[in-house]
Order: sequence, then C-alpha cells, then structure tokens
Amino acid sequence: MLISESQEVRLGREAAPSMEWEFGGQYHDPALETYLGSIVKQIWQNSERSNLPFRFYIQNTSLPNAFALPGYVAITRGLLSDLDNEAQFAAIMGHETGHVMARHTAKRLSQVTLQQLGLAIGGVALAGEKHADTLLTIGAIGSGLVLLKYSRSQEIQSDRLGVKYMSRLGYDPNEALSAHKALEISVSNYMKLQRLSRSKDNFMSNILSTHPRTKVRLEEIQAMINDLPPYTVTGDGKFKGRFQKNLRRIKDINKIYFLYDKAENNYKKGKYNIAEQQLQKAIELNNRQAPFYNLLGFLRLQQKKYSEAGAQYKKALTTDPGFQPSIYGLGLVHYFQKEYRPAITEFKKSLKLYPGHPGTHFGIGKSYFSLHQYQKAIKHLKSFAGAVPDNPEVHGLTGICYENTGNIGPAISEYRLQVKIAPNTELGIHAKKRLAALEPVLKK
Repeated sequence: MLISESQEVRLGREAAPSMEWEFGGQYHDPALETYLGSIVKQIWQNSERSNLPFRFYIQNTSLPNAFALPGYVAITRGLLSDLDNEAQFAAIMGHETGHVMARHTAKRLSQVTLQQLGLAIGGVALAGEKHADTLLTIGAIGSGLVLLKYSRSQEIQSDRLGVKYMSRLGYDPNEALSAHKALEISVSNYMKLQRLSRSKDNFMSNILSTHPRTKVRLEEIQAMINDLPPYTVTGDGKFKGRFQKNLRRIKDINKIYFLYDKAENNYKKGKYNIAEQQLQKAIELNNRQAPFYNLLGFLRLQQKKYSEAGAQYKKALTTDPGFQPSIYGLGLVHYFQKEYRPAITEFKKSLKLYPGHPGTHFGIGKSYFSLHQYQKAIKHLKSFAGAVPDNPEVHGLTGICYENTGNIGPAISEYRLQVKIAPNTELGIHAKKRLAALEPVLKK
C-alpha cells in the first residue's frame, strides 16, 4: 500500500467531485437521502474502519451502479429504482463499503493521480467524437463513465464483507443473492435501453468483466452465508414495505428519465428534433429536473440560438443552483458570442465544482487564447490534451501559445502532434508552416 489512511481520506475527498458529476450529479430528495443514509451509517459503524468519514449520495443517472470512496458512498438512481427491499440495498452498500474497508479503493487511487482520475473519467465522453464540436459534446451528454476497476478476488472479498455487515444488522443475508440478481437484471435492461453489447468495449461490459460469472458468484455468496457465525434476523429481514414506500417517488421519476435517456441518445446521433420532442414530453411529466433543461440548452446551442440556450440553462439552475453542466453551458453561451471574459467567469465556477472537467479546461484555454493571454491558456489546454490527446485542434492552439511566449521547443512538439493528428485542417496547415520556419532555427 503506497498511501497512509489520512492520505486515503484526502484522495477520496478530492476524487469525489469527478465521480459525482460523471454520474449525473446528486439526485435531490432530502427525506430519501436521510432514510437510506441511516442504513449506510449503520453498515459503516459495523465495519472494520468505522473511524473513516462518509456521506451518502444518490447519483442522478439511469446507469445501474454503486461505488464508495473514503468519505463518499453512492448508489445511482437507476440501480436504486430496480431494488425490491431494504436488505438488497444493505447488501449492495455493504459490498461497496467492503471495498473501502479492505483498502481496495486506496490501492486503486494510489496508482493514479487525482488529475489523471478526473480527466480520464471525463475524457471518455469524447471517444469516437473526434469530428464533433468538443465543447458541445462533452457538456451535453453523459460520458462513457470510467470507474476504478477491481480484481475478481477483491470483488469476492467485498461480497464476504457485505454479507457479514448485513447479518450483523439483522437483515436476511440470503437477500445478498437476490440483490445480485436484481443488479444483473438492472444492467441487462439498461444495456438494452442504450443498445449496448456485452461483447463490445464499453463501461458496462468493463464493469461486468471484473465481476465473477453470475452462477459462480451466487454459489460463492451462498457458501459465505453458510459460513457466517450465528446471527439473528429482525422481522422478515427484508423490510420491503417501508422500502417501497420511501422509494415510490424516485421510482416514478426514474421512469420519466427513460424519455430523457432516449433524448440524450438522439442528441448524440444528431437527431435534434426527435430529442427535443422527447425532452418536451419529459418536462410535461416533471418540470423540476435540471438535466432536462440542460439538454435543451445544448440543443439550442447546436441551433446557434444563444439567448434561448442561456434561458434553458438558467431554468436548470433555478431548479438546481449548483448544477455544474448548466454553469458550464452558460460559459459556452458567452464563448460562442465572443464574450470571453464573462465566459471565463462562468467556466471558473464550473471548475470549482468539477476540477477535472475536460470541457471546462478547454473552454477556459480557448477563451484565454482568444484574449491573447497565451501563458494562462497553456495550463488549461494541456489539461484538456491530457484527457483527449487526439483532439484535432488542441495541439495547434497550444503550439501557438508556446510560440507566442517564446518557448520554441514545446511549440515545435505541439505543432508536430497537430500535424500527426489533423494535418489538413487550418491549424494543421499552420502547424506545417511554423515547423518549416522553426525547426531550422532550433537546429542552429
């Protein structure tokens, strides 16, 4: 282990914003958070390192998943809505808590820097989107979502810990089996909705690849249950009634998000009219969801209707004042209208919420570039290039910045990358000319 417990806590705290915003931001329902958070608190208090800080979150995405960091325990709206009872929730949260207690998370975090983590997560959004407008793509859609992957042995160890925790709290540990089945069904339904294949390289197939096969895993969990020391089940050990009562609202809202998910997919495909129709239907059913207005804002940006886009972002922020994608969107509204200083102001607000957001770094870098503040632009352009090294313009822009600040060597390196990636664009042609002029000078 390369890091101490205090470093582990700090890394968890610093990684949390990247995780939060790549998983849709928080789903806001204080009563539901309190109810579910009290269960997670009991699990945490019965774990091996109960001294570690934690806070429970519901992530506002249909993607079925759960994860934990020191100080941050979360489950997605999509997975939560597919669970049947409290014991299943306890099993999943116990499993994720187990990753933290066994220091699996610390081991993974110790192998990457926080900058790499945030940029790697956000950069996946642009896979296969090299010819799209980067700024519009990365702000409007959910990314491919990269999460820390665990080995098969680590998953099995977390299963064992999760079963132990739930049995200590009076839950029927056999519900760990039904929780795993519920997760499998939730994943399958999501992949059908998103038209994803398990055979292809995508987020869900990567997650599944680290988990033992269902039949084997269920047999192993059953063996773990059989090996438990004596335990007492409280009531029926499931508590389905109170769970379903508390989750009635989120389950209803989750169904409306199916329309939003379809709209998001159509946005990705450039089917903007269909996407807007689906979004309007979703808003008719529930007009208090910030992501709905945010995606409408990006549709308006695609149409170059900047004032209308700004109005949609402001509606999103009225619903959720800290909604980072719409703060980023307001930055884009200013940027595309060549209002670079107000754009930088909004982008910096976005960066405070999500320090590793590649689109925001690119927006700030391009804004400073347009203001001829080349030294300030370099930092943000380089951060973006770390996430999306094959972007067709970032290296050319960075090369110009370096050249204008007198750094000829780095300028040449960036120009060479530009020519390699996109030689026939305007920036590529400029890079070729500058290389012809600068390389002989450098050799002297």
